[in-house]
Amino acid sequence: MKKFFKWMGLLLCGLLSLTAFFGCGSVGDPVEDETGFIVLRFWNGFTGTDGETMDRIVENFNREYEEKQIKVVADKIPWDTLFTKLTTTSSNLRSAPHIVAMSASRIAGMNLRNIFLPMDDIAEYLGVTADEYLQSAWNGGVLNGHRLGFPIDVHPTAMYYNKNLIQESELPTTWDEFFNICKAKTKDGVYGWACPSMYSITKDVFINMLYSSGGTMFDGDYNPIFDNQLAVSKLDFLNNMVNGTSPVSPKNVGAGGDYTLFTQGKSVFYFDGPWVINTFGLLDNPDSNIGVAPLPDTMNGQENFAGSHQFTLMKNTVTSDRIKNACYTFMRYVNEHSLDWAKAGQVPALKSIHETDEYKALEPLKAFTEMAEHSVLGEIEYEYWYEAYNYMGTAVSNAISGIKTPTQALQEAVNDFKGFVEDEQY
Repeated sequence: MKKFFKWMGLLLCGLLSLTAFFGCGSVGDPVEDETGFIVLRFWNGFTGTDGETMDRIVENFNREYEEKQIKVVADKIPWDTLFTKLTTTSSNLRSAPHIVAMSASRIAGMNLRNIFLPMDDIAEYLGVTADEYLQSAWNGGVLNGHRLGFPIDVHPTAMYYNKNLIQESELPTTWDEFFNICKAKTKDGVYGWACPSMYSITKDVFINMLYSSGGTMFDGDYNPIFDNQLAVSKLDFLNNMVNGTSPVSPKNVGAGGDYTLFTQGKSVFYFDGPWVINTFGLLDNPDSNIGVAPLPDTMNGQENFAGSHQFTLMKNTVTSDRIKNACYTFMRYVNEHSLDWAKAGQVPALKSIHETDEYKALEPLKAFTEMAEHSVLGEIEYEYWYEAYNYMGTAVSNAISGIKTPTQALQEAVNDFKGFVEDEQY
């Protein structure tokens, strides 16, 4: 009976939230302004260099499409706030978005809210094919046979290294080599790697170890298996770098501590996404002492875990073919001008960009591009994959922090995730 009332309460709250977001028919079509322009509102959470770059791309689009009377208004909203606003906003249709950028890993979960407009006709309308895009990005927008996301980029995690502390010929190609090199380099106040106990980047290192070894988060029936023997062995390996008999990292490295130690020359390696290229100023300084290489165990076509930004359409505001086609036009424009997006520190999903001389000259992106060609996004067609990813991240943090053993941490995370799913289904 308690579960019945809980379910009814959630249903009522959901209906009220969706009613508030979808508005009502009396609001009218918000897409045309007084001059007859189609005005598309584009929500995204891009900040820093990539946010500035996306703003410039939008400005250029608006200038070039002024005669066709299409205008895009970009609203930058922090990612967590953006997802909350999509389901709970009280804004009417005049401030609701038409296009929303989001991680491919969030699409299945957000689809439970019934907010997306499928884009099954976009490839035909734009005259594009799957072969033109990185496979993981192209497939990452498809759910249950329908295209809900259109690809923007792929962003793997790669290995930054200090050229003053290690030669390119010494770089590891396997995790075993990485550990041995780190042990040899850990001396005189310098560590091989400052492994953060906060799980933000460390969980991506762990999940890369898992996927590049043929592991997964779920079995074929979406039962969580990130506490199996393979997963435990990978977390044991990672944990030993910090808490083992020959540690290569200091303990209790907090958020940002790995970056600080690396930039101070006190660690040899640092892991992060392609956006850090600009933080380090690598595109403007070819003589930098910082280099970039693929993660260990991701050479020779081995899979690696990555993320992907995707465009999505909101069905409550994209209410006609005219609006939808204008949205498609903007999406294609961003793809075709994603050399600028690459310079902002991203790997464009459109492969033809990679073949240009300008892109090839972006040497720090080379490692990321190689990885992106063999990347996987995980079992993101499962609606609770993103939550499982975060439960897994907590387990990694608990193990690295010495709160629990790797086995205990992963088993607890799987059990907590199962409890979460059970609650969601009642």
